[in-house]
Amino acid sequence: MAGGLRVAGQPLRAPGRLIEAGASLDLVVRPDLLRRDDGPSSLDEARVLYEDDALIAVDKPPRLATVASADPRRPHLVGLVERLLGSRTAPGRKIPASGLGVHQRLDQDTSGIVLFVKDPAANAALAAQFAEHAVEKTYLALTGRPARLPPKTWRNDTALEDARDAERGSRAALTDFTIVEALPRGLLVEARPRTGRKHQIRIHLAQAGMPILGDRRYGGDTGAAPRVMLHAARLRLRHPITGAPLSLASPIPADFRAVLERLRAPRAPAPASRRRRRVR
Repeated sequence: MAGGLRVAGQPLRAPGRLIEAGASLDLVVRPDLLRRDDGPSSLDEARVLYEDDALIAVDKPPRLATVASADPRRPHLVGLVERLLGSRTAPGRKIPASGLGVHQRLDQDTSGIVLFVKDPAANAALAAQFAEHAVEKTYLALTGRPARLPPKTWRNDTALEDARDAERGSRAALTDFTIVEALPRGLLVEARPRTGRKHQIRIHLAQAGMPILGDRRYGGDTGAAPRVMLHAARLRLRHPITGAPLSLASPIPADFRAVLERLRAPRAPAPASRRRRRVR
């Protein structure tokens, strides 16, 4: 999808498209981008943020894919949650035979709340809430500090291309942003996506001149952070079975907090020779 595969000289970004026999393929591989840290191989019970007979919400650690990838050796969140549920002996707390219902995904580097369905009876109602954008999602991001600060709150409604199917063209995308804290070396930004396009928050912040720290793809400073500094902090929705309001929160992870503290450190004053005005 990044354009690294060319068929007959043209980028092919649709992973499911069939290729004719005999076609010439060119593949660009950047070894410096190959991951050497595949994330944790198990999930601790302490990462369960909420659970009942129908749902389980977990705190996804960074550097862990949400779903299985092409490499069967690489751990993923769905597999770890299923393993955790399967290890229990309490009645009604094991994984259903149909497996977990997956209705949201986070990028591999993104940390925070992921909600899964345990009871298949809850799938349709939860899917409808996500499809209708009735689930309120709140993210926290760390960005560099631009020369000119944006307003306290702003909205980006720039349409985005469908990363999975370029032929569909641009699709509506809407994100509301709030500056939580203007720091000496960066910004702590709250993002509330109203639509669910791939990389929506990352692209909209980059378009505003504030790429997320660690976000190599969209121009973020990779020397200032060990990963993309994006955290899924809160989810608000209606319980798909009972209809009761459900509010979930995830604590800021240690690596995110460490970068935040560095951004809070005051900048060193400029040398006196640079501050002195030239006299003629």
